[in-house]
Amino acid sequence: MNVIFGIIATVLTIYSLLCFFRIILTWIPEMSYSKAAQFLAGICDPYMNIFRGIKWLRMGSFDFSPALGLCLLGAFSSLFKMLSNGGMISIGMIIAMGIQIISSIISSLLTFIIIVFAVRLLVILMNRNNYNPSSFMLNQLDSSISPLVYRIAKTFTAGRNLTYKTALIISIVSLVAANIIFTFISNILINIVANLPV
Repeated sequence: MNVIFGIIATVLTIYSLLCFFRIILTWIPEMSYSKAAQFLAGICDPYMNIFRGIKWLRMGSFDFSPALGLCLLGAFSSLFKMLSNGGMISIGMIIAMGIQIISSIISSLLTFIIIVFAVRLLVILMNRNNYNPSSFMLNQLDSSISPLVYRIAKTFTAGRNLTYKTALIISIVSLVAANIIFTFISNILINIVANLPV
């Protein structure tokens, strides 16, 4: 039985890697319609499409549903790997795994948002004309993220008027701090729950 659990864990790990490559290829326009992308789409899309309708995983034009799919694959792969090594499953471990999945999704969302904000800030810092109306991509990005940027920044500045650059800096710093604190608390909670008696 341990061998079967080991095989399942390996298959899930390989499948999650294939799904990850599928996601990466969708971000590269030149590669998104290649034969490799079509092959991966046939294998991965039926699974990934299960999560696409979840509204709270969408933020403007950004879809975070693949993160949930990958986190679940990772969790089940870990579960079967533990079973293949003769590990015992307890209620606490199952709850801890659920907390870990939720924590991973939230942390992934925060990290992605931080990266998007940081990239936009770098573009502003490298370009003296910090708002270029001729740039269609920047306009699209700004229309997606600016409401969130100002909402986060105004939480810490008592609603004062801020430049976009200042709002981005405040938002990045506050999200980095929130992500560190959230990850720390989640890890403590996971360790406490996982070590509960069977």
